[in-house]
Amino acid sequence: MDTIKALINVKKNLEKRRSGYKYSQKLDEFEALLNENESLDDHQACLQIYGNKNITPAYKSLKYRMEEKLMNDVFTICALEEDLSSSIMSSIQIEKISLVSLLLLKSHYRRESVILFEKVLKLSKKLYFPDITIKQLTVLLNHYGFVEPDKARMMKILNEMDYYSEMHTAELYVRKANAIISHMYVMNKGGFSQKQLRTINEYVTESIKIKERFKTNTIVAYANDLAFFYYQTIGDFERGLEIATKSLNEMSIFSTQEIYGIYQSKKNIAIANFFLKDYSESSKWFEEVFKMVTIGTRNWFNLTGLFFLNLINAREYEKLYILSYDVLTNKNLKKFPIFEEQWYLREAYLHFLIRMEKIDPQVLKERPMKPFSLNKFLNSVPFHSKDKSGQNITILVIQILFLILDSKYNKIIDKIDTLTQYTYRYLNKDDTFRSNCFIKMLLQMVKADLHPIRTKTYTETLRKKLENSHLIIDERSAQVEIIPYDFLWDMIIELLEIKNK
Repeated sequence: MDTIKALINVKKNLEKRRSGYKYSQKLDEFEALLNENESLDDHQACLQIYGNKNITPAYKSLKYRMEEKLMNDVFTICALEEDLSSSIMSSIQIEKISLVSLLLLKSHYRRESVILFEKVLKLSKKLYFPDITIKQLTVLLNHYGFVEPDKARMMKILNEMDYYSEMHTAELYVRKANAIISHMYVMNKGGFSQKQLRTINEYVTESIKIKERFKTNTIVAYANDLAFFYYQTIGDFERGLEIATKSLNEMSIFSTQEIYGIYQSKKNIAIANFFLKDYSESSKWFEEVFKMVTIGTRNWFNLTGLFFLNLINAREYEKLYILSYDVLTNKNLKKFPIFEEQWYLREAYLHFLIRMEKIDPQVLKERPMKPFSLNKFLNSVPFHSKDKSGQNITILVIQILFLILDSKYNKIIDKIDTLTQYTYRYLNKDDTFRSNCFIKMLLQMVKADLHPIRTKTYTETLRKKLENSHLIIDERSAQVEIIPYDFLWDMIIELLEIKNK
């Protein structure tokens, strides 16, 4: 009861010192206007509240108080006791109690503030927030050091400060490692050099060592995700699957809902199974991950692109069509240009599959797509610069597929020549191996006069090289494959067989 009484007194004192604590009806009116009209601007608001379209000092003052009121409301609503079950929201709840503890201390309610500091300390230790733990220990060190001297308690606090400082430093290391590797990943669109891979390996090795000593939410999630990223990058998917599975088990042990860590672990399991060509298992995990994201968000669009690849390799064309329809009709797609661009290309391939009669007519009837014109597509699609040469190839291949469908063989040779020029101009690095390999296969197709048996014979060695190479799924890569070349080649051979008959 003493703590409650102290809080009541502090609140009364704050109310006395704060002019305008009792918000006027103008604030209620302002908030109601904002709720009714999300596109409301300052001039419209000032006109409706004060009858003046020119922004007045009174409106500026009201706007400032509105901002403060909403911040207070948001802070109160988002920091609730039940949020302690969430690893994301619990830090806000704990910080709220810590701030109130500090306010009590500054208002000369030391004994009551210490009770709350002790509560925050217990919670921050239990939920693995070393930075918050250190703040509480710092205050309590002064209290038990000389305000109410208690040597045993003081020595315990000193030992805990050393331990949690080390834990906090460890967390900072894995966070920095994640930022550095992520920066390298974003900036190196053409793939990593051997020197960079060694650097990544060093960060991963150290992060895993840290995880063995400190199993906090952050360290476990980041260390495992970085390790998976490294093994995915070097193509060791068996090891990647092992790490992702272990990560999911480790994240599930925590008492709080470790959304980020569990999400990353399940997603990594799905990706590993995809590269190991266990597409049914991969689909199962992708569907698990979809349950954790909101439709129309960046994470959702990222997942749809990955799932699209899995469904293609599994030859689940109806699911592929339904997924594509859901994405292409989602109004939020325009908010993410990088995904919109890729789905624009996927849409063309989807229409190719429709022409190949791969999609059940009933599914097409239930979810009708807008009519497709290849010429309109080619005129409207942005032709990428050389740092997106992989997508340039994708566009050229789309044309070749439709030309084969329409038996326009002379024009196919022209497109193959264009692709050959592309090879000499842009595709001369190790990371373009798959693109080079695929283009060489198309050249052999022309030499075989588009005959399916001869084409398969001429490209047998190249096909094996393509199958054994590493598919690039990174949307930022210059060589990202919107449609896997392996799948495209199967479609080309099937189409040649149809035409030959």
